[in-house]
Amino acid sequence: MATKPAKKQKLVPGGEADRLVKQCHSMLKALQKAPLALPFLSPVDWKTLKLPTYPKIVKHPMDLGTVEQRLLNFRYASVTDFSNDVNQVWANAHTFNQDDSEIYVAATQLAAEFEQRMRCVPNGPLQEAAARGGGSGGVSVAGGMAADQLAQCKSLMRDLRKKDTAEPFLTPVDWKTLHIPDYPTIIKRPMDLGTVWSQLEAGHYTNARDVAADVDLVWTNAMTYNMDDSWIHQAASKLKAHTSSKFAGLAGDSTHANDDPDQPTELTFEMKHRLNQNANQLSSKDLYGMVGIVEENCKRALDQTNPAEVEIDIDTLDLQTFLKVDKYVQDCLSRAKKKRL
Repeated sequence: MATKPAKKQKLVPGGEADRLVKQCHSMLKALQKAPLALPFLSPVDWKTLKLPTYPKIVKHPMDLGTVEQRLLNFRYASVTDFSNDVNQVWANAHTFNQDDSEIYVAATQLAAEFEQRMRCVPNGPLQEAAARGGGSGGVSVAGGMAADQLAQCKSLMRDLRKKDTAEPFLTPVDWKTLHIPDYPTIIKRPMDLGTVWSQLEAGHYTNARDVAADVDLVWTNAMTYNMDDSWIHQAASKLKAHTSSKFAGLAGDSTHANDDPDQPTELTFEMKHRLNQNANQLSSKDLYGMVGIVEENCKRALDQTNPAEVEIDIDTLDLQTFLKVDKYVQDCLSRAKKKRL
């Protein structure tokens, strides 16, 4: 059944959502007027620019004009959603272009300016409660997440945020203050527990699995950027094990992961090693299909820091995505074998 387009929504004049939409729009317009922003105002016309590899490398195209349309059409549930799309613009430019190119440098400067401006914009809803799926009757909330599941996720997040070891992960990494300018070039999708909580409150998530994935991304980012023997890496590693255990049942319930009694319940080294060996036998076309599955189901496992190729970190795949990828790879090898016979 078709739903009404978001642009039909009316905000309460002077309400929190109305105020935040106006604040975000004002900030976005100021950003669009910057001379460096010109290449980012509209979608990349890769055909005219003769960049045939662009859609293969950049899986989620975004531009400031599209962000503005989505904002004014009430497509964003929260300020965080809006911010994520703007940051996607800079991330795409960093992914596709060389570090010393004009477009890369411009994206870096605009990313810093955007971050500075966003410090004045508190996170909050950009839609009225009803439009975010609050509904009546208490059957489902937060865009479709069951009320009991939402309550359990919030309870887990509250307990997690109270842990002493979680303190460094409560807010976004302030890479400028920490003097680590390479952070945004290495970590393509920043995440922190405060952002997860805000998105949970704003109705951004539709199931517990997505919440668990974003929480896991917090630890993965910290372990990716920091050395193995650093205190931040070790803290993230311990919290990763803790939250994986806590979310396992809840996230599994949301995706019916345990419907098949013969399905593995955890990944082993042998399974990962087998998948790695099998994937190395795939054709380029089949590899793109494999990347597509990971892109759709577990984006954090993709490493797009090198514009020339996209790498998949098998160790960061969640169980369900791993099983989908493994089946796809085995199907591809089976088809290739039949063609050779």
